[in-house]
Amino acid sequence: MKFNISLLLIFLASIVTGQTVSVDTITIDPYLSFQHYEHFKRLTLSSPNSNIEYLDSFDFEWGHQYVVEVQKKELIPALSDGKQFDYSLLQVFSKTKVSDSFQFTLFLDAQRYYHHLQTDEEDINLTFKFLNDSTFLYFDKVQIEIPKELQLRFKLVLRGELKRNARFLFIDEKRIRLVGL
Repeated sequence: MKFNISLLLIFLASIVTGQTVSVDTITIDPYLSFQHYEHFKRLTLSSPNSNIEYLDSFDFEWGHQYVVEVQKKELIPALSDGKQFDYSLLQVFSKTKVSDSFQFTLFLDAQRYYHHLQTDEEDINLTFKFLNDSTFLYFDKVQIEIPKELQLRFKLVLRGELKRNARFLFIDEKRIRLVGL
């Protein structure tokens, strides 16, 4: 009954506002994607069957693939960055941990902004935060563990001399391990 009332409210809202509102089932990948956004770079949700970037009220955990039901509302007009839809979580149908051998690709870039910041603002431009000699926090979203054999090459990324896709394995819901750069 609650679900039917929700669908009725969504339908009525779309009639009143002229916006297209739908209920969709989508898959969310077990990793976030690097995005070159309008004025800066960020990590966003990734989906093979949707252009979703953010999902209101969704608690993402690295290493888990999700099937979710969402309310998809068309933004009229579209935002200046090209975003056309806003998504809200209705329910999580499944949350499945991927295998320990599952590898994925994530772009590594040490700079958040496209332009140079003043000296007193440089800290906010850094995407990596040092945790210990082999672990860094990336975009405040995930810890990246760097094996000894990849540390020299990874230092090029930290210094901004190298920006590229890298391969990773999941360690847990908050940490990933670099396996190829």
